[in-house]
Amino acid sequence: MDVLDDIFSDDIIGGDIVIDSDKPAWDRLIERILRGDVIPVIGPDILCDGINLHDKLVEWISAKFGLTEKPNSISELVYNYDFIRQTKNEKDVIYMIMNKIFTKKFQPSGVLKELLAIRQFPFVITTSFTPVVEDVMREVWGKELRVMRFNNNPSENHDICGEADMRKPTVYYMFGKVGENAHRYVLTDTDMLAFCSSWLSDTNLRPGNLVAELKNKYLLMLGNSYADWLFRFVWYSMRKDNEGEGLYVYDVVEDGLPGFLERHHTFIRKNPREVVDKIKRMLEERMSENERNKFDRVEANTDVFISYSRSDSKIAEALYNELTAQGKRVWYDRNDISYGGNFMAEIRNGIRSARYFVPIFTKHIEEERNEVHVYRNEWDEAMQVAVSLGRKYIIPVSEEGFDFYKASIPDRMQQHNAIVFDTVESIRSVADKIIHIMNQE
Repeated sequence: MDVLDDIFSDDIIGGDIVIDSDKPAWDRLIERILRGDVIPVIGPDILCDGINLHDKLVEWISAKFGLTEKPNSISELVYNYDFIRQTKNEKDVIYMIMNKIFTKKFQPSGVLKELLAIRQFPFVITTSFTPVVEDVMREVWGKELRVMRFNNNPSENHDICGEADMRKPTVYYMFGKVGENAHRYVLTDTDMLAFCSSWLSDTNLRPGNLVAELKNKYLLMLGNSYADWLFRFVWYSMRKDNEGEGLYVYDVVEDGLPGFLERHHTFIRKNPREVVDKIKRMLEERMSENERNKFDRVEANTDVFISYSRSDSKIAEALYNELTAQGKRVWYDRNDISYGGNFMAEIRNGIRSARYFVPIFTKHIEEERNEVHVYRNEWDEAMQVAVSLGRKYIIPVSEEGFDFYKASIPDRMQQHNAIVFDTVESIRSVADKIIHIMNQE
């Protein structure tokens, strides 16, 4: 038997070769997550374990008022005869009830916490008016979290300034946030129609910059089991020109929706838990692989390029670990590649394409002032880049006791305020300060 006959024997065909037709779609998703191009869009189905929180609210309020006929939605609830009678026909009382309910926190689902703990998702959109997503994001990002909303009021609607804003830890309430005045967040069908009209408006009502940035992002839609027409609106309002890709995860879907999604380059899966688990697993595998290979050459398009003396390797590695643990793409010359190949061309490209340049300054820099070191070429390149940018680009890190402003380093480098550290153990606070600066730009 020749080699091909052996490979395609019955026992091999029957058992060992498995063709995963979804693998290209998963690979594209993971690649775009690593590039920072994926925006989760979170709906009510995955906010709390085992329930759709919006439906549960209707159930709780119905029981509280002893309604004999259970409404299927908040819209049906507000027009229920018994509810109207007991609330004395106060048409906006439902907003007051909701605002009171959400003075207390709700326990988020495990899958939501695991998804948002992935540091590659700093910008998240929620289609729920409840603060559950915000609460989880605040646990992950702390005081750096920014809260934005569209509440159908031109003077109060929030918009981003540009693509850099998509890298800042943010929760964006697409349909308003509970706690606002009546009709400033979506509870009823009438509210939804008003918001839809505003989102599709060409006036200053809609967040035009956000929509422009979302067009080419990959939308990760989880927990948005809306009616077919409503989901199409959500998708269209964030796509408009039908660009970009997405993954839609659902429990129940109307007959016409899968075809619509497939026509618009959308990967469709069913189980949110399985999807989040697979994303986490594939990210860990890909990042481990990248970690093994990335130091063989200068990486381009990173968030941070670290420049340092070989004598400060422990500090550089500690800073790298802290920044990457917080979801930043970082490169530094760990493998001493500077002594082979066209290394300066690679380094120049790495510096020019990095969002920020972080040079480390310690007593070793002064001790090495009469020696030839590549990091001085890196400084020169970074200072040229800084001149061409209209924002902060160089973030120096200086050891306590090292006189950064009197040392033998270029005057243009000394024009930048340095972050001071005392020991390797204090590098975490340095990383936090660097990320704070990045989030402000």
